[in-house]
Amino acid sequence: MRRIRIPLPPVDERKKVVEDVDKDRRYAIDASIVRIMKSHKVLGHQQLVMECVEQLSRMFKPDFKAIKKRIEDLITRDYLERDKENPNLFRLATCKKTESLA
Repeated sequence: MRRIRIPLPPVDERKKVVEDVDKDRRYAIDASIVRIMKSHKVLGHQQLVMECVEQLSRMFKPDFKAIKKRIEDLITRDYLERDKENPNLFRLATCKKTESLA
């Protein structure tokens, strides 16, 4: 049996691929969180993370820290908001523009 050597991609190309994969995963995590919150409206942190892991486990094994970062990013972008009485609860942010049109 002969061994076949397959050359590895250059380091620069490998870094670019890793960055692209991370970017795609961020979008997938964001989409998953928004889908879950649209169906539940109000959800606790642990339940949100568990449902997100369950949804994304079909595509890749998500990192809990990455999910937490994406939740915080969605809060800063006004997609989610924390409950005023219980900071462990998240709400789907209501859009002010659509309320004023109604």
